[in-house]
Amino acid sequence: EPGCIKVVDTFRVACPKGMVKGQAGDVRIFEIEHIKGLEFEAVFFMDIETLQIREPELFDRYVYVGATRAATFLGLTCSGEGLPSAMEPVVNHFEERWR
Repeated sequence: EPGCIKVVDTFRVACPKGMVKGQAGDVRIFEIEHIKGLEFEAVFFMDIETLQIREPELFDRYVYVGATRAATFLGLTCSGEGLPSAMEPVVNHFEERWR
């Protein structure tokens, strides 16, 4: 029925050191340094400003690698007021509600 939400049973599976684990329908969670060369339907950065604080010298590279791995959807979450300052050059590419 249009407009209805379909509940799907999925499992979150940690994939340490880039090892692919779980079943085809599972949500697999990789550390960014282990996904180079792979492609995913969707890529999410959770709490992206923390990544900028923890890895300031690698932040641009990690965002580039993650963004170019997403075949259909790229999601970013922020716990602060907005995107990290390092992302200012691309802020106009996001939906209005992100500004």
